[in-house]
Amino acid sequence: MINTQGVYGLYKKARNASWQALVDNRINALPVDIVKVANNNGIKLLKNSEIKELKSGELGISIYDNNEWFIVYDDTLLLGRKRFTVAHELGHIFLGHPFSMGFHARTVFVNTSLTETEANIFASRFLSPACVLWGLDIHSASDISKICQISMESARIRAKRMEELYRRNRFLEKPLERKVFKQFETFINQNKKFIQN
Repeated sequence: MINTQGVYGLYKKARNASWQALVDNRINALPVDIVKVANNNGIKLLKNSEIKELKSGELGISIYDNNEWFIVYDDTLLLGRKRFTVAHELGHIFLGHPFSMGFHARTVFVNTSLTETEANIFASRFLSPACVLWGLDIHSASDISKICQISMESARIRAKRMEELYRRNRFLEKPLERKVFKQFETFINQNKKFIQN
């Protein structure tokens, strides 16, 4: 059993990795351009409809083969779910999760291992960074879904977390988060008035 400090450590590692990925890839607008991030890092994105690699129940996998990374994703999913799946697999790669026989496998919502949880945290924070949502003064799941291009299910989970962060006023406390905010500042200033109308 993991203690509370261990769970927070897991969260912190994934959150910090998401911030670092945003900074390193010079992402400065929502929705996050996951294709750009993959390209920047030499990761090839492959549609499962073209290569038929996914097994039943898998939404995406990361494959390391011949010194190259590939992410295979179920391209029949709705856009928000596809984006989250690819971001989840990027999380596995950026977090340095160990892989067996060249694979990270992702199954449909049933795998609750620590690496899967960590990759989900990464994907959520990467696609919908709290400091940017705060800067835009976004609260509702529907607004989060729309501006971040994530599923309503993911957006509801994010909105609930944002509600807690707003209540505690926990923003821009860490230097890396401040870097992310600074990187998005122009986007925030240009879009805040349109979002609030």
